[in-house]
Amino acid sequence: MVLEATLPWPPSVNHYWAARGNGRYLAPHAQRWHKEAWAILRGTWRGKPMRGEVAVLVVLHPPDRRRRDLDNILKAVLDALVHASVLQDDSQVAELHAVRREVRRPGSVHVRVEAL
Repeated sequence: MVLEATLPWPPSVNHYWAARGNGRYLAPHAQRWHKEAWAILRGTWRGKPMRGEVAVLVVLHPPDRRRRDLDNILKAVLDALVHASVLQDDSQVAELHAVRREVRRPGSVHVRVEAL
């Protein structure tokens, strides 16, 4: 079982959460990104959630040349895979490869998930 999809550029984990009082919630721009990403993933993945361990390849094409930490982008991508029912839980990820490539406006993330 393999899923391949291209998603819009996700929010960084640094801007993923918002706070109100003692509570935390997904920031509005993160909520908008998730809705778009889920629609793409659900349109691509029609099966039940993958079971067992998976390998995930994430190829990042940033929207500009600003410095970014790769690991700050992965949280949103893995969460989207779970919420779109591609995975049952992101603890299934046994292999995770992330690579940054050339700038492509407005930015994109190609994700490949393969059952091991």
